[in-house]
Amino acid sequence: MVRQAANTNATLRDLRLDPFSLPVRYSARLTAPSAGVAAVWLDRDRVVVRRPIGGVEATLACPIRMFRGVAVRMTVDPATEALRTEIELMHADSAMSLPLASVEDLGDAEDVAADWQAWGKALGLPLLIVDHDGSVREAAPGPISGPASAPRSRRALATVKRRRPRFLKRRKMGTMADAGRVDGREIIARD
Repeated sequence: MVRQAANTNATLRDLRLDPFSLPVRYSARLTAPSAGVAAVWLDRDRVVVRRPIGGVEATLACPIRMFRGVAVRMTVDPATEALRTEIELMHADSAMSLPLASVEDLGDAEDVAADWQAWGKALGLPLLIVDHDGSVREAAPGPISGPASAPRSRRALATVKRRRPRFLKRRKMGTMADAGRVDGREIIARD
């Protein structure tokens, strides 16, 4: 069942989605060079975005593992001088990055961290921090365990390596019987 995101905030710029009610469908204003309003469908496995590209309505589908991570960014609005917090699903292509939460007053820092970590855990992506100069760094080393993490390789233990295969265990080992010794001289035929 797809839920329509309820945006109960007073301003149109505010957006706050719940990571525990996936899949969700919402509209988001994009900050890319070809800014516009996009219809987004977000699930744990993939994202489908319908947005205008060059005057044509395009539908883009992308698996979640193609995104870099869940990023948090704090900026000061120059007009109102209010602190704005944005949590976004960051892609290598900035035009594909999608906002998940964007509010002026999210409460204290614990609410921001809780939303940010909940999105990272729900989608299985690493947590990223966008600094004021635009550089991106990972908050914690290593991936969060989830659907996007790669499986670890198995290795055979040294004690098991030299054992006989299971299907040969039922067979008895043969013994080298005394083959006997052959004595004699070699005969070579010559023309």
